[in-house]
Amino acid sequence: MNLYGLIVFHHVAASGSVTRAAEILRISQPAVTAHVRNMAAELGLTLLAPKGRGILLTEAGIRVAKHAAKLFALQNEISRDLELYRSGEAGELRIAATSLPANFLLPEQLVSFRAACPSVHVSMQTLNASDALGALQHYKADIAVIGGGGEARPGLERKLLQEDELWFVVAANHRYAGKRLAFAALMEEPFVMREPGSAARERLLSLCRVQGMSLPREALQVSGVHESLHAAAAGLGVSFVSSLEASRAVSRGELARVEVEGVELRNPIVLYTREGEAPPPAAQHFIQVILKQVEVLV
Repeated sequence: MNLYGLIVFHHVAASGSVTRAAEILRISQPAVTAHVRNMAAELGLTLLAPKGRGILLTEAGIRVAKHAAKLFALQNEISRDLELYRSGEAGELRIAATSLPANFLLPEQLVSFRAACPSVHVSMQTLNASDALGALQHYKADIAVIGGGGEARPGLERKLLQEDELWFVVAANHRYAGKRLAFAALMEEPFVMREPGSAARERLLSLCRVQGMSLPREALQVSGVHESLHAAAAGLGVSFVSSLEASRAVSRGELARVEVEGVELRNPIVLYTREGEAPPPAAQHFIQVILKQVEVLV
């Protein structure tokens, strides 16, 4: 059955006029008549009967008109839904992110996004950098946001969103709390170390190599930033963290910074998308929210 023919018949039945249906559909009257005639022939039923200058629906025509009205309503529903999808106001937003942006950057952006797009279903996976980029590459995520910069991968585009400082922090009552000292002196202290493969651990190890120092003594190894902050606040040792992660605990007096002479490191936060491919509309909308709220460095 010709679905467009049903739409044509709906307008004929609803308006009671071939002429009016032709005006609504912006096609010729003979074209409208042909669609109705073809449908009647296909069904083997008489759908219309003459009534003066107008038309009269037969019993069969009335039944077909009811079905055609449902089809027309569905067509309008599809059009409305796709318009909301194109505008980014409906659909799905799937984010893959490392711990830093997932916990300390994106929640604020998502509040603004949810206010503008309450109908979008949002999900966020907190993964290590490699798995987050893999999720993006394999279409399990629409965007990936990586703290520590991540790696260049074929088929993915990168945009630097923000750079925050990397801090050495200790318990508020630590002897070096709020002090400034040489890197070698700080390396004599026990450290709360992140797990192998974490961006913070790799940056610390890289810094030790550049400074010609051996690795610090490990008081405890943890697998998350919150664990790292809590362990440092409890006095177990020095923690090397992003300022975004530690700033609230420092402002509350739970932790204190230790400034190190000649060491100033930045932690890049990078947005990844698939190269040569526009993200889904909801993801494009969210990217615009991010870019409006963070400092964009290109």
